[in-house]
Amino acid sequence: MSRVALYARVSTKEQSTAAQVGQLSAYCQARGWTEISVFRDDGISGVRDNRPELDRLRERLASGEFDTIVVSKMDRLGRSLGMILRFWDDAEAAGARVIVIDQGIDTSTPSGRLQRNMLAALAEFERELILERTQAGIARARALGKKFGAPRRISEPVAREVRARRARGGSFRQISQTMNLKLGAVRSVLRRDRTPSPESAAAHSTEPVGI
Repeated sequence: MSRVALYARVSTKEQSTAAQVGQLSAYCQARGWTEISVFRDDGISGVRDNRPELDRLRERLASGEFDTIVVSKMDRLGRSLGMILRFWDDAEAAGARVIVIDQGIDTSTPSGRLQRNMLAALAEFERELILERTQAGIARARALGKKFGAPRRISEPVAREVRARRARGGSFRQISQTMNLKLGAVRSVLRRDRTPSPESAAAHSTEPVGI
């Protein structure tokens, strides 16, 4: 006898998982499966990989409580191929199969394994496209003069000049523009000046240091 987990999810509070659970329950009853546990995530986007009921299902799956997981559609498990494949891998590691009713997928069958392998290939292709686009974007940005990496450190002579201009009444933006520095760098230098050192704080403390 199969030990079955049903998983249902809807993205908004206005929707209900009742229809999905009804469909999944009817599927199980038609096959004589009676040992059924139901997991519902109501009002939770499939973009999130961590969901309360899905996480609880994963924990019980890992402990060997189920041999069959049934969902209505693949996107109930996640909105990316990576999420779906990770769940299928978890199920396989636990010795369980995943059945997707609307797509006719059963990961325990040869056709189901073929579909899984095709999806894995598509996921890899998607990752390579993203990497290629990212590298092309960086190359274009560098061609336009944009620099990457950690911001250059401001030397102490430059920091002293920043402080001097600020003391003469210069605004952060004026100092930034006239010295060709980033506004954040100017703020960082002057912010450090406002932060008392431990020695300074101790010197101005009114509390007794000993008896």
